[in-house]
Amino acid sequence: NNHAHPLSYMELPFDPEYSLYNNRMTPEYLNNVSADEQYWAVRQNVIFRNTGELPIEISGPDAIKFANYIFTRDISKFKVGRCSYQFACYKDGGMITDGVMLHLNPYKLWMVQADGELFNWYLAHSYNYDVSIRDPQVWVSQIQGPKSMNVLEVLLDGNLPKPWNYFDLAEVTICGESVLISRTGFSNELGWEIYLRPGNNYEAIGEKIWKVGKNFNMVLAGTPGFRARRIEAGLLSA
Repeated sequence: NNHAHPLSYMELPFDPEYSLYNNRMTPEYLNNVSADEQYWAVRQNVIFRNTGELPIEISGPDAIKFANYIFTRDISKFKVGRCSYQFACYKDGGMITDGVMLHLNPYKLWMVQADGELFNWYLAHSYNYDVSIRDPQVWVSQIQGPKSMNVLEVLLDGNLPKPWNYFDLAEVTICGESVLISRTGFSNELGWEIYLRPGNNYEAIGEKIWKVGKNFNMVLAGTPGFRARRIEAGLLSA
């Protein structure tokens, strides 16, 4: 099923409930963890979450010029090996959707978008530009929480990337597999994301993350709707 994250088999023992996000299945609920437990795991330890985030590749000689036309921030200001927060707007300023852009090289960008339609928007506006727009079939998982960097340090075949600042992007090796990671995520805690490409051995990488993570009390988590639930319950009023 090309709508399912390649690591979704890890969620199946926990009676998962899914929604579609970018036409990809993302877990809304898992019975292995309550909303409160999920909340405290990301605040005190570490969680592992498979997402429905959708990387779309913009490549070619006019990649940066085209991205500058589509997005509201100046793409040329961002260095290779960095990420940037971006959003696309209609001409009246209404936002279509947002996401994190990975600046892979001067001729290749990945826009890792939140839920929404951008692919056809790219195609409709690319006729004057020498660019290629494609879905690289990349899947994103998040490791978030105060212990996320401890997990990463043990997980990598080598050392932590240098530099490794907020919104940095790096190519690293896990289980002998070359993968991309970024120091980004949905939480206000430490965190990083991993981008699984078609050539990667998904299962070997996923199992290694889980094996290492268990030493740090890692929790497999669903969509972080727990934040809204806790606010509704008045538990974050302090």
